[in-house]
Amino acid sequence: MRAENTFAQQFLAEARQVIDRLDRDRLEAAAALLAQTRAAGGRLFILGVGGSAANASHAVNDFRKIAGIEAYAPTDNVSELTARVNDEGWASVFEGWLRVSRLRPSDLVMVFSVGGGNLEKNVSPNLVAALQYATGVGAKILGVVGRDGGYTAKVADVCIIIPTVNPAHLTPHTEAFQAVVWHLLVSHPAVKRQLSKWESTASAEPQLRPAVFLDRDGVLNRALVRDGKPHTPASLDEFELVPGIAVTLLDLKARGFALFVVTNQPDVARGNQTRAVIDAMHASLASSLPIDDIFVCYHDDADHCACRKPLPGLLFEAQRKHNIDLARSFVVGDRWRDIDAGHAAGCTTILIDYGYREPKPQRPPDAVVKSLREAADWIIARSLKGTADEVRI
Repeated sequence: MRAENTFAQQFLAEARQVIDRLDRDRLEAAAALLAQTRAAGGRLFILGVGGSAANASHAVNDFRKIAGIEAYAPTDNVSELTARVNDEGWASVFEGWLRVSRLRPSDLVMVFSVGGGNLEKNVSPNLVAALQYATGVGAKILGVVGRDGGYTAKVADVCIIIPTVNPAHLTPHTEAFQAVVWHLLVSHPAVKRQLSKWESTASAEPQLRPAVFLDRDGVLNRALVRDGKPHTPASLDEFELVPGIAVTLLDLKARGFALFVVTNQPDVARGNQTRAVIDAMHASLASSLPIDDIFVCYHDDADHCACRKPLPGLLFEAQRKHNIDLARSFVVGDRWRDIDAGHAAGCTTILIDYGYREPKPQRPPDAVVKSLREAADWIIARSLKGTADEVRI
């Protein structure tokens, strides 16, 4: 005899419907927005009222600890919050807090709310005022809200709406799935920077992960080509990133790849460049792009080091430091040295062919492309095919 439908069964069935109806594309867009904020040195301010305020506190911890994003919630400071409410009023409390925090265009305001704010109905007017201020200074806005999203949905750069499957349970489902969404985001490969405690202790042996190793000059920034040969920029003023490169790298991060720069900079050994200038260039890279680490060889061929490409020393150093599976990793470069180093390390190699007048690699690359975007698309297609083959097996 079939048991009667219980409230627990109904509530959980509704939760399954919420999951099925969540907009996957918006979740991916939210992860990209968070990664871009961190890469630009921006801060994350999370606003919420009631149960959503408690979610904001928890989320601040996760974004700071797991994602490495500088994050704050105004409701965490009860003294300031109550002082502002008492002296200035409830409607302006978040706006005043953001003003004192000197909200910048590089920052991101994240809203947890059931209704998203509605001035006409006098629902969460403090969220509306805060978002109006954020819009005015040019900060980005990310919403995780219920129902139609209210004012938040109207102005957000990305708004994730928790679907309403039963109006009687609008609030509990919205506040519960706020937690699901932010945990998804801090776990997303484009956002996550380190393992949580339990995941880090789950296995005595660290899991190996794939990486994409990127040469610098000619791949990430424009090389200076003279007489058919590429040369490194001589100064920070000449250091120009390839257009659209941040989005390309975020696509690779979203597929679970660690991203490392591996670059020869022999002008230091030759006395034509200083490490200070190289360090400034790499600081610019690190602040603009979602790079996990940068490995540099400052030697010339006469130094007979193991790190100068075409030798694979830099790749092996990254492997040891970051637990990289070289067999599932890719090397992208624009010169023969990059390709030979990749083969020596057991990686799949991709040549961005600019037609330089220089020797060919000892072994042909696995793919030849015209841009980093084309290389990333090839890597993604190759990795998806590998996953499909594993499933069929």
